[in-house]
Amino acid sequence: MNKIEILDKIEKVVYVTQASPVILVSTISKDNIENVAPFAMFMNCSTKPDNMVAIAISPKTDTYANIKETKQFIIGIPKENMLDKLYKAGEKVDKNISEFEVTNLTSYNSKELKCKRIEECIVNIDCIFENEIETGNHHIIVGKVVACDIDEDKYSEDKVTLRNNIPSIYHITGNKFMIDGKIKEV
Repeated sequence: MNKIEILDKIEKVVYVTQASPVILVSTISKDNIENVAPFAMFMNCSTKPDNMVAIAISPKTDTYANIKETKQFIIGIPKENMLDKLYKAGEKVDKNISEFEVTNLTSYNSKELKCKRIEECIVNIDCIFENEIETGNHHIIVGKVVACDIDEDKYSEDKVTLRNNIPSIYHITGNKFMIDGKIKEV
């Protein structure tokens, strides 16, 4: 099998690696403005002694500023039927306007945090800021998980069934997403 060098032919190496799932991140500003934004760089990064997750975000975003100011954020795992809202949440909005209003997403109180959970998401993961690593144009934000909920009808004691109940939504490029191996446009 012949191989070709492609780094000079592709814009970003993310186009040749497995996509990470798209998530929504809910934050709140120091002035109590609710913020929600999609991100496509997300991973679990620890299970012991604490559950921790990591997101890579630009330090130029309102989400980044809110996390740095309030030390908290919520990861929402979206459902397949909310691509329009997911895409809308990625549009630039004045930092004094709540994206919950702009996107018509429904917020509800977290068990532990001041920022809001997202009703339309299948899972909400409440996080306290733990660490930050600067990595070029994005910073990796690590959060300690302090609470987590799931739609009751999607929960299962069986871990394989539980994992299978969580949708796999990936951002490909622009307005294109992949759900369960099929490309969808918004």
